[in-house]
Amino acid sequence: MNTELINSLDDYVKVRLTDKRYNHTMSVIETATALAEKYGADKEKAYIAALFHDACKNLDIGEMNMLAEKYEIGEVYLDKPQLAHSKLAAAIIQDKFSVYDEDIINAISYHTTGRAGMSLLEKIIYIADATEPNRTYSDAKRLNALAFENLDQACFEVSEWSLQVIKEAGKYLDKDTVRARNWFERIVKGASMDSNVNTINTAIFAAKIIDDKKGQDIVVLDISEKSSFADYLVIGTGSSIRQIEAIADEIEDKAAAEDMLMKSIEGKNGSGWILMDMGDVIVNLFLEDRREKYNLEKIWSDCSSVDWEV
Repeated sequence: MNTELINSLDDYVKVRLTDKRYNHTMSVIETATALAEKYGADKEKAYIAALFHDACKNLDIGEMNMLAEKYEIGEVYLDKPQLAHSKLAAAIIQDKFSVYDEDIINAISYHTTGRAGMSLLEKIIYIADATEPNRTYSDAKRLNALAFENLDQACFEVSEWSLQVIKEAGKYLDKDTVRARNWFERIVKGASMDSNVNTINTAIFAAKIIDDKKGQDIVVLDISEKSSFADYLVIGTGSSIRQIEAIADEIEDKAAAEDMLMKSIEGKNGSGWILMDMGDVIVNLFLEDRREKYNLEKIWSDCSSVDWEV
């Protein structure tokens, strides 16, 4: 393990957390690393995410609001420490410790709410936080044991329980909590994400949004037999940075509304190429000169195109 990094993270959280919260953190680490070993996840990543997940939990609300504005995590998190602390910890581990591993960052960021399309590490941190042995609510021990038998079932039951608690308390309900519950419900009832929104439909979904937003030269390529990282490439051209960013925003928003997986988005920095990783579908939005330069169609010229206008 990266002992230097872990010691630095531990020093940071130890002076900022109450004894009770720090003990909780140690217990989450123990549970998360055990689950990582059980399910074949990266134990070091599980350790780091568990160690830092509550780094901002004991900050007062004024400092949280100040940091929320500094890191631009969104106005919706102002005056909502229960939700803001996870987003702030994800921002700080990047800013102060140069930890940029996407899976670690997402595991920290979504450990409170969950989300649709969670990775294995995200599930592990989510359930470890909710069911570690210091938890005292009535079902905690059963759910902890269940997590080692059926991780998705345990995550579904925790997300369902969280939803009920939030509603009964009349607190702000984050949309990711609802989407997480719905996503896990489909999994445990035997309807996987692929059977609900399979990869070709995801590719066509993205292509039609590009078309609706006046994108040009839209191509969907079936790369499943040639690629180890995806099944389909979606390629579209926009006339300006503003247009391709607007298309990307529309795909992201509509995918979220449909509980579709969006693993990452890169290139929203004026580069002229936005890449959206939707799991088995990769969406590429280009300015014309960028598309000509990288010429993905030529690279994948031996792959067949898909009629997305059906």
